Amino acid sequence: MKKLIALILVLSMGVASANVVSPLPTVVQSLDGMLQPSSARKTLTDMKAVANERNTDIDEAMENYIIAKKNVNVARAQFSPITSGHLLGVAMGIPYLWAPLAIDAVLSIPTKIYGVSKNKSLARSAEYNLYDARQQINNELAHLYYDILTHEVILKTIDLEMQILTYQEAKWIENKYSKDRLADQRKWILRLGMERVDIYKMYAAELAAIRTMISTTNGTAYELSQNSTELNKSIIDGLELEKLQNFSLRNSNKYKSSIHLNHAAEANVKQVKWSVISFSGLSFAYKRKVKEAKNEAKIAELRMESVAQEVKTNVLLQVSKLDSNLDVFENYNSVSNASIGIFEDTLQSYGLGQMSEDSVIETALGAIRDFRSKVVSHYIAWSSLDDFSTSANYDFAINPKFEEKAVQGQVELDPLYRLDEDSFTVKMKEGENLTIYLSSPKIGTVSSVDYTFNDETLGTKSSDIGKTNYAVYIVGKNAPADLSGVANVTLDNGHEFKVNFTIKK
Repeated sequence: MKKLIALILVLSMGVASANVVSPLPTVVQSLDGMLQPSSARKTLTDMKAVANERNTDIDEAMENYIIAKKNVNVARAQFSPITSGHLLGVAMGIPYLWAPLAIDAVLSIPTKIYGVSKNKSLARSAEYNLYDARQQINNELAHLYYDILTHEVILKTIDLEMQILTYQEAKWIENKYSKDRLADQRKWILRLGMERVDIYKMYAAELAAIRTMISTTNGTAYELSQNSTELNKSIIDGLELEKLQNFSLRNSNKYKSSIHLNHAAEANVKQVKWSVISFSGLSFAYKRKVKEAKNEAKIAELRMESVAQEVKTNVLLQVSKLDSNLDVFENYNSVSNASIGIFEDTLQSYGLGQMSEDSVIETALGAIRDFRSKVVSHYIAWSSLDDFSTSANYDFAINPKFEEKAVQGQVELDPLYRLDEDSFTVKMKEGENLTIYLSSPKIGTVSSVDYTFNDETLGTKSSDIGKTNYAVYIVGKNAPADLSGVANVTLDNGHEFKVNFTIKK
């Protein structure tokens, strides 16, 4: 710390020299280079892949997540900027969100609920909970990733600003400006330098945090790549919001976990009805335990409905937030481009002897500060896109060719997008035996079907797992005149539909 402040003081003193090289001609080039990606560095996709590969133990991943969160929060709490006009601006207002959902997803793993540890549905619920936890942790990794890139650029712009101010100070010394003016200039440089120290400490804490989250202490193996691709509102043009909500629900690990938890609760009711019967008859606790099991099953059902509504609501909120942040970026991008244009014009006028160098420096500093705000809004937009992708349970692959990669175009290619209960019907084929089968143009998305018939003599029958359109067979002489019931359709991704059917012979 003392060494850094000493360096700042040395820079602020300046050196009177006629040979000081002006940084002004290279300002635009320097700004342009700050967002350029590097193939030698890791993109967000790369970092998520590393996290998934290294964090095989979700409990350990959660522990790393909490440690990283704590360390960054401590660093941020210690940050006390010295007000210096536009330096921080929106730049330090970037939201750093640690989603409580990730913690909830891990802590709510239903390993002991209902006392049915060997229940298949319970195991599946726990599995989908883990998937949800990993997804939420990766979303937090994205927030941290974009914060690091933002602060990296902020540090570079401060360095560039200090370089220009130090150059200006040297010219003022050479031209024998007043001591008061020089003193004010040195104070300004010093304040910038002190802010840089604080921001660098926070930046270092964030770098340490992201390495903690991927379980590594290697400080050079996972350097992060900047992202120069500018998002615009074309990526969300034409979104079919109602279909997007249903699509998000069908892909939601959290919802699938609640489905299987509900199945486990239903299975528990049946288990309790039989397990409390003793050899001497019903125990005194029979009615109470059955009632408790039914209450738990109702709670599980209500939770499933609540989670479904939560998933649908959240994706709309994230679309709205993304839309708003794209507007903010468009505004700051426009301001930044205008500021750079003004600077280039004044620099050209200075070269023609029509404007003073101090005027050029003023516009250069304005261009740097507006560019800094643009970068913050740029990465806030990208962070919002990751939030939206997480809420939609779909990893949108955005690149500069937006006309090919807009959200609507991507999800329409997915076979689950235009899919609902009406996509499936149950039909019958008569013969020596009756064949009950599933009919759907998207039958390729189906994993299994169980038929529950209203006729108790038929009960529940599992299908042939796709050999002949997920069919079940009923011996002709046992077949009632009318067949009705529910087909429980399970998709390859774990989502389930209940398809009611009534068939008359």
